[in-house]
Amino acid sequence: MKFCVLGGGGHIGSGIVRELSKHAEGAEIIIGDINLKRAEEVAREVNGKALKVDVLDSTSLKDAVKGSDVVISAVGPYHRFGERVLRAVIDAGVNFVDVDDDYDATRACLQLSGEAEKAGVTAVIGLGATPGITNVLAKYGAEKMDEVERIDTYWAWTALDPTMGPAIIDHYFHAVDGNVPTFREGEWIEVPALSDAEIVEFPEPIGCLEVYNVGHPEPVTIPRYIRVRNVTNKGTVWPSVMAELTKHFSTLGFTGLKKVQIGRDEIAVRDVMVKLIEHLPEIVPVNLIVEITQESVRRFGEQFALYGVGIGVRVIGEKSGERKEFFYGVAEASAVKATALPAAIGAIMIAENKIDKPGVFAPEGAVPAEEFLSVVSKEIKITEIEKVERVLKL
Repeated sequence: MKFCVLGGGGHIGSGIVRELSKHAEGAEIIIGDINLKRAEEVAREVNGKALKVDVLDSTSLKDAVKGSDVVISAVGPYHRFGERVLRAVIDAGVNFVDVDDDYDATRACLQLSGEAEKAGVTAVIGLGATPGITNVLAKYGAEKMDEVERIDTYWAWTALDPTMGPAIIDHYFHAVDGNVPTFREGEWIEVPALSDAEIVEFPEPIGCLEVYNVGHPEPVTIPRYIRVRNVTNKGTVWPSVMAELTKHFSTLGFTGLKKVQIGRDEIAVRDVMVKLIEHLPEIVPVNLIVEITQESVRRFGEQFALYGVGIGVRVIGEKSGERKEFFYGVAEASAVKATALPAAIGAIMIAENKIDKPGVFAPEGAVPAEEFLSVVSKEIKITEIEKVERVLKL
């Protein structure tokens, strides 16, 4: 097997490379990245091959992916790069996986399904933690029902990870900007980002957190494959001060793409904010950073506070005349692993023809839920809570 990981020298991409090396023993792994030095460092870890790849140069991109069984793209933010990369890989005739977490990029990529089908390319987009694990759990729960009324997906992510790159910050600001899609009473509608607050109980050590509507792919894709009336995605970050700051940034328009003149250049406001957040440790007094960090460390423990993620999926419906609810929860100490492992397992399944379905699909449209989860759950703990509502007959 031969894999090419685009953005393989980055925060998430290097995690995907390591998971491939672990789960696809003997596979050839190409690490493609604009930062050749970082790609070489990752390549040495797994005995792979490093290539300098500029995804904005279609010739460079197509040359890099040629001959691979599957390309995995970790190049974000996806609202900027997702469609461009997928189109080039389809043109090269190579199977594809990414961890696309932007709703607009997801819509655009799904529109390429016909082209992928003609090219004989199987592409599964958004196969990370959320979207990804969330979607497959939604499918798994829905398959236990006769009828599905609603599917609610949730996430909570650390904002303290010192290794986090600018693409993740950009994605989060994109997700909380303006109006975002949700699926309500059988129709796609838009709602204000950060609206409809809800308390969700994630597995320990996270516990209860307040989450809000955010722009994510789950409400865009799940109704395409599962007959359901309502689908939501709500999320937040910790520590709480960062979640509160985000609300203010969004209200003031700091998460948007409106351009302002700075010196001789016109720069998007969001790009300015991403840079500021990226350099917070150099801006904010050390004692205040310690105080902010300690709030989460006391609650979650240091490792989880810095690197963890929580995921929740609620599936509500009817089975044999009984109203049922399943809640699936994940509290993983490494958000990178929670994103990288599903992408790697999905890519291996495509290479082994366990997923052989030309076209572009979200995970719930192509991934066999039980087989996929049986592998993922060996390394990432997934809890299931079942509630049944019965009519009392005396």
